[in-house]
Amino acid sequence: MSDTFLKRTTLIVEDVRRSIAFYRDVLGMKLYYDQPMTVGGKVIPVGVPGAHVHLGIMEGNHSDVAKIGLLQWTDPPLEKPKAPYRKRMGIGDIVIVTETPDLDGLYARLKASPECHIHCPPHDWSVPTPDGKDQIEMTTLAFFDPDGFFFEVNHKRNMPNVAQFAIRRTTLIVRDIDLSVDFYCRVMGMELWYDQTMTVGGQVLPAGEPGAKVRVAILKGADPVVGMLGIMAFLDPPIEPVPLPKRPLQIRDPIFVASAQDVNEIYRRMVGAPAHISCPPSDDSVTAADGSTLKLTTMSFFDPDGYFYELNTRKIV
Repeated sequence: MSDTFLKRTTLIVEDVRRSIAFYRDVLGMKLYYDQPMTVGGKVIPVGVPGAHVHLGIMEGNHSDVAKIGLLQWTDPPLEKPKAPYRKRMGIGDIVIVTETPDLDGLYARLKASPECHIHCPPHDWSVPTPDGKDQIEMTTLAFFDPDGFFFEVNHKRNMPNVAQFAIRRTTLIVRDIDLSVDFYCRVMGMELWYDQTMTVGGQVLPAGEPGAKVRVAILKGADPVVGMLGIMAFLDPPIEPVPLPKRPLQIRDPIFVASAQDVNEIYRRMVGAPAHISCPPSDDSVTAADGSTLKLTTMSFFDPDGYFYELNTRKIV
């Protein structure tokens, strides 16, 4: 089993109530957690110390992993984006890959919603199976959510689908996939589950050129189906790298919340690795959604491509 697994992808949003309504009423996710709180400003480099935030956590088909967090800074609020979100993607962007048993119903709700932008209507295509010997035939649609986060929604045509809307993985578009795979396997202790090269047509993903050759690696966490971490690199032609962000996080940035068996051990492995440690391990306690008290050892860091992580070891007191 992996040392580390992704519990949720948290999205910094402009209006948490708008986002909760969209994820609940359009995507069909369940509201699992809905609380205001105060953040100290130590672990997450956003806003000011003592700021008030509101966190909503949306649940799909799994009670422990593969959740989406929706996080708004309410007092003082974060500066609103000055420009509309980009409808082209590149290195440093994420793809939230999902699966649904009812693509037609979801497509109808997306078309009726003024809160999203549909990038790709339902489109038939296929990808290699993990062993590379066969193809997974899928119908896929893609859209941008109210804050510009990009979703790919799949419905398999030749294999069983999940019983309800599920977050299969979040995929990171990276510069050097060998470097990223090594970091997540050797430093983070994750397990490589899928590693294939394929050609993308340009219809589903608004990145690269039509017919580009890409490599996709998928790292497994605590569940063999959902809550995975994907890594994608455009090989031929490549996407031009952009400078790593050196700024506090802001609206439209993701925060990856992960759980580890031993945060201190991962911290020791990370020293000297191609990552930026934002906050070394520290101990704290929080109240869980069920009212129990959790003792946390937490650190935070930026990975080799500037993606931000909050990494916890949890113990119920």
